[in-house]
Amino acid sequence: MRKNIALLLILFPVCGHLLDFAYYTDSYKRNWASAQAFCRKHHTDLVHIRNAKESAVFQGFGWIGLYREDASSPWKWSRGGEIAIFTMWDHNEPDQYGNCVYTNSGKWGNKDCNDNHSFLCYDKKPILVKENKTWEEALDHCRSLDAMDTDDPASLYWKHRYDLATLITPDDHTAARKSTQEATTDEVWTGLCNLAGQWLWVGGEQMQYEDLPNCPIDGFCGVLEKNGTEPFGIRDCQQKRNFLCYKRP
Repeated sequence: MRKNIALLLILFPVCGHLLDFAYYTDSYKRNWASAQAFCRKHHTDLVHIRNAKESAVFQGFGWIGLYREDASSPWKWSRGGEIAIFTMWDHNEPDQYGNCVYTNSGKWGNKDCNDNHSFLCYDKKPILVKENKTWEEALDHCRSLDAMDTDDPASLYWKHRYDLATLITPDDHTAARKSTQEATTDEVWTGLCNLAGQWLWVGGEQMQYEDLPNCPIDGFCGVLEKNGTEPFGIRDCQQKRNFLCYKRP
């Protein structure tokens, strides 16, 4: 049985909004790798939990996107291989015997990846905005979408539900490039930018690109080519083009 559920995701400051997940149980139970493949095919990935507030809103049970290669390896998230900083281990967890993580009412334990369990997927699809804006104007536009408090300018940055798109996995790039086919510009802005000499995703996700230019960097931001094959391009942030937004996980 497949159940579509909407969970209340609490952000900082304490506010909430509805976010769509898909919870698979009963006949859909499968091992961790199969669950990961299923989520990546039909959704974005197995769920990624970044803090206690996000963990608290899901009190179900099943596989999440946390795993490790072996007992001596760090715990990583399925999407992008990001090293886990936040964890919610149950008492006496983790142990040395399992390399995939299962949540039970918000408490995590590691289990044999070959075990069959329920699992939770989430969706993060890019939204193409066919308006020509500078990178910063595009960022403000994305962060104003479905804003929690449009009378409070700070809410665009501290309570925003949308951001310029982060593209990490091959599936991210495939979905984004598919969306850009309707763009009126040859390239679209993404959430890639340079701040104080450091390349980052504006949404805070881990940077995976290793061949970003060191110079020149001031005033340059990231684009995705409509018909290209490269994962990113670098352009003057003051140029105007269409852009991709996404709903924050």
